[in-house]
Amino acid sequence: MSKESDLKLANSLTHGDTPLSPGTIFKSLRILNVEDSRNDAELLQLHLVTAGYENLVFERVDTARAMRSALEKQTWDVILADFALPDFSALDALGLLRDSGLDIPFIIISGTIGEKAAVDAMRAGAHDYLMKDSLARLVPAIEREVEEASNRRLRRRAESEVERQRDRLNKIIASVPGVVWEAWGKPDAATQRIDFVSDYVEIMLGYSVQEWLSTPNFWLSIVHPEDKAGAARRATEAFVGGKMATNEFRWIAKDGSIRWVEATSITTVDHKGNPIGTRGVTIDISERRRAEAASRDSEERYRLLFENNPDPIFVVDRENLRLLAVNKAAVQTYGYSRDELLGMVLAEVWLPSQGFSTKDLSRVLAEDSRQRTTCKHRRHDGSFIDVELTSHALTLDGKSAYVVLAHDVTERHLLEERFRQSQKMEAVGQLAGGIAHDFNNLLMVIGGFSDLALGRIVDGDPLKRDLEQIQKAADRAAGLTRGLLAFSRKQVLMPTVLDLNAVVFDTEKMFRRLIGEDISLETTLLPELGRIKADRGQIEQVIMNLVVNARDAMPQGGRLTITTDHVQLRDSSAERHPSMAPGMYVMLSIADTGIGMDERTRLRIFEPFFTTKETGKGTGLGLSTVYGIIQQSGGCIWVSSAIGRGSTFQVYLPQVADVPQSNRPGVTPTRALTGTETILLTEDEDMVRDLAMRVLTTNGYQVLEASNAREALLLGERLGETIHLLITDLVMPEMNGRDLARELLEIRSGMKVLFMSGYTDKAIVSEQVLHEKTPFISKPFAPAALLKIVRDILDNKY
Repeated sequence: MSKESDLKLANSLTHGDTPLSPGTIFKSLRILNVEDSRNDAELLQLHLVTAGYENLVFERVDTARAMRSALEKQTWDVILADFALPDFSALDALGLLRDSGLDIPFIIISGTIGEKAAVDAMRAGAHDYLMKDSLARLVPAIEREVEEASNRRLRRRAESEVERQRDRLNKIIASVPGVVWEAWGKPDAATQRIDFVSDYVEIMLGYSVQEWLSTPNFWLSIVHPEDKAGAARRATEAFVGGKMATNEFRWIAKDGSIRWVEATSITTVDHKGNPIGTRGVTIDISERRRAEAASRDSEERYRLLFENNPDPIFVVDRENLRLLAVNKAAVQTYGYSRDELLGMVLAEVWLPSQGFSTKDLSRVLAEDSRQRTTCKHRRHDGSFIDVELTSHALTLDGKSAYVVLAHDVTERHLLEERFRQSQKMEAVGQLAGGIAHDFNNLLMVIGGFSDLALGRIVDGDPLKRDLEQIQKAADRAAGLTRGLLAFSRKQVLMPTVLDLNAVVFDTEKMFRRLIGEDISLETTLLPELGRIKADRGQIEQVIMNLVVNARDAMPQGGRLTITTDHVQLRDSSAERHPSMAPGMYVMLSIADTGIGMDERTRLRIFEPFFTTKETGKGTGLGLSTVYGIIQQSGGCIWVSSAIGRGSTFQVYLPQVADVPQSNRPGVTPTRALTGTETILLTEDEDMVRDLAMRVLTTNGYQVLEASNAREALLLGERLGETIHLLITDLVMPEMNGRDLARELLEIRSGMKVLFMSGYTDKAIVSEQVLHEKTPFISKPFAPAALLKIVRDILDNKY
């Protein structure tokens, strides 16, 4: 700076161009002075202090390097620069400032700058220029430029914040998995304009942003036709209401697919509060809708499976075992209403006698997913059922619970018990049959020889009474063995076609005398009853035994009802009659109003020697005999009873189409039972063979003995004389009587045959060796009976 300018600056200061007013407020200011004259710099500094800038930071630089360093180390409010320096200029300083990127007011103060130079400086970026000899404007210029710089910084900061917010909003919009939009006007009006819609609209629906912006009310044009009226109405209601609203619509995408969308919108208003538009977000909820539909379908399927499951299902609160839900089968099985069950705890349907506490029940249910528990449950009517429980843990409406499936196994247990009972009866029958076979042979010997001995003792002999007692005991024992054989189904039957009504009618007079006057008898016989094929004598025994059993069950009198009927058993009847094939049956029912029996007794009544009567009042073979006869006749017997309610025995026998035959014996005139014919006697029991031989030879017959079938065959083959009659036991080791007779008849066609036995095996019964015309005598038999049948056969009267 020249001395002339120095003088101008000093003169302006001394002549009071910036006088200090009494109310001056001392302010802070940071000045960077580009000046080569130290004096001019000090004068400027004095001028500013005088103007009230007491807290003044002032630094002078005169080179580019110094200025660059000052800009880097300090923030400046204003730069005051001389226009021309020896090695540096105001224009150079402006360029350096511009390169730094700083926005600092730049004021040129010079004593020699011309107008053209000043204009160039202003174009280069200077904010103002002053002459050194006229600094009255210095402080106002500084304050104006500092304020404008501050405003520029604030504006830039605001613009930067706006830009930052806009960028942030754009990022948010871009990250939203939905369409962000803004519209002006009423939603259902044709003039509604979409002002903004985010790019996601093309991803979600396939329509471009331009299509949305260029078409008024575009959103309504793509609503599913069925939803248009409702969509417009709901959108308008939300618009008028002025509140945030969420609506669901079906939109048709550009590819023709249907999308469910959820639009959340809020109404915008003018300064008077009038609605002028809406803005919001629309998201694609098609997958959610499909998931919800699938969930509803799944819930419905599981509800149907739960409700229609044939087994009772309980949902039980794990904490207190209260029933939370039950299905229809539970209501039907247990007899309670659904409301009644839902007010109960599981222990109330559990059999109390099982002694389970709530803790025990919880333990059982917790373990039951690994194993099944069988227990008894109580129904509303007080009856009990056997159930097999399976449980699993689950969560229901936030509660820990068990789902318990109760499978009713009462019928299965009953069938299992029947099967076990059947097996037991079969085993007892095998034992009884074997014992009866051996006893029959012994009893025949005892009875036969005592009968022979009686024939040689004169009246008055003291041995006669003893022999008669022996014979009575043998007869009674024979009755017991017949009962055992009947039970074991190994007695020999002589089946014929029978009219069951006729059998009942013929035996009625007999059992009327048995039942007594204090028991009334009602007989209901079905006319045109179907026929059966059975041994008449055995069926009569069945009727008599059942009538006697009913009489004994009514010691105080009562009513006895006998009924016959047709019954068709189908496959569904197998649970009650598991051994019976489907078909037509004739049914005989004998019912009493007696004392009845409990279930345990009912399951054992057909066992031999089982009786509920006092000692000495019964053998325990009556019902076992009935059971055996019915089983051996191809039928079955069923009993229903309850304590105090009497008993009903139902006998089922297969119906046949044959014509009934008369089995009533005719009157046979008295004749001699002796003869001279030759008889081949085959019996493996020595004592029985000796007895039969003695009876026959004593009465004149020629008897050939054989202890087995092989010996009999040899005699038949080698003997030259005629054999008139073969008497053979049916059941023998190695070869039975049937096969022996068949082979002998091949070489002796004129020979007659008499079978004898007190026991039959399955092979003989299954091949039906015996029929109504087969000569047969049942062991044990009396000598006179043997002689009579032998004579009848030889005389062709059998």
